Amino acid sequence: MIISKKHHHFLPIFSFIALLFSALLTSCDSFSSDSKSAAKKSFSPRSSVHRVDVISIENKPVSLKQTVSGTLEAVTRIRLYNEESGRIIKLPYHEGDFVNKGSLLVQLDNELLKTDVDKAKASKEQARVNLSRLKKLLPKQISTEEEVANAQTELDLAIAEEKRQITRLQRTSIEAPIDGLITARLYEPGDLLPQHTHIHTIVDPSSLRLRASLAERWMPLVKKGQTVSLRIDALGDQQFDAKIIRIHPSINTSTQKGVIEILLSPVPQGATIGQFARARIELKATDRLVVPAYTIQYEPEGSFIYRVIENDKGETVAEKVYLEQGQQFGAVTEILEGLDAGDQVVSRGFLGLRDGKKVEIANANTATDVNKSAN
Repeated sequence: MIISKKHHHFLPIFSFIALLFSALLTSCDSFSSDSKSAAKKSFSPRSSVHRVDVISIENKPVSLKQTVSGTLEAVTRIRLYNEESGRIIKLPYHEGDFVNKGSLLVQLDNELLKTDVDKAKASKEQARVNLSRLKKLLPKQISTEEEVANAQTELDLAIAEEKRQITRLQRTSIEAPIDGLITARLYEPGDLLPQHTHIHTIVDPSSLRLRASLAERWMPLVKKGQTVSLRIDALGDQQFDAKIIRIHPSINTSTQKGVIEILLSPVPQGATIGQFARARIELKATDRLVVPAYTIQYEPEGSFIYRVIENDKGETVAEKVYLEQGQQFGAVTEILEGLDAGDQVVSRGFLGLRDGKKVEIANANTATDVNKSAN
């Protein structure tokens, strides 16, 4: 009897456990079904399409600005040398003095040359008298035609010698060849100068130029007569109009740079020789096929870009295209080979993108060309 009562007591507990276990199995089946449904949804064909933005490229005029720098120098700069030796007796001007054309800059002692001129004049007069006498005797056959000819030659030589000595005398006085500024005085009065000695330097301060170097790849884009904007550091942020007056024909083989000359005329107040200046040059090129630099990818095999095309199945896919690059114009790069005008290239959505992958163009209705995107 006791045993029978005990079994009757635990029967409800076993029933409860059975019901709970059945409920758990039902819940697991439901969860498994939901998971399978979610997995099918995540691997649907729609989720494998890669979304990208594209840019349509075409031939466009492009430009960029380059800054070159250097020191200002005078366009006209003259070094004065003496052609006659002698002692300096006059040297009135110093560095910084402004002189007018024709002003006496250097006077050498010329007393000996003056006597040489007087001697040459006397020889000339004697030769003229001899010739005149022989011509008068010729009709009387006292002189001969040969003697007359020799006398004429002696007169010609005497005249030439006089001119030579006068020229030497004149060259002992050196005058200013232009209106200008003395920038160098290398000797003092009393110094004895040999021939061909540099005494003075004179410049024309009314016209200054900037000689600057420019990379060889930009030299073909510079034009003679082109206007540039020039700024002189010593004068602050003021901008001055200047003009390219000369493009040197050769490239420095060690630096791979060419030289251009920029004229600053008229010279603004406060500008002077030796000041540091910067010129901003706009370089323009026409009909260049360019892409934004950020669309170009790199790997050991070379640079490439993703072009969006339609494959044989009619699917829109990304095609990996290797490029030959040209010059870079600011934010865009010239393409020499690999792309054609009208191609659409990927501009956004590179992460996970590979050759042949199906893509969906996210900005199909708003794709901009390369120039607008660069701006």
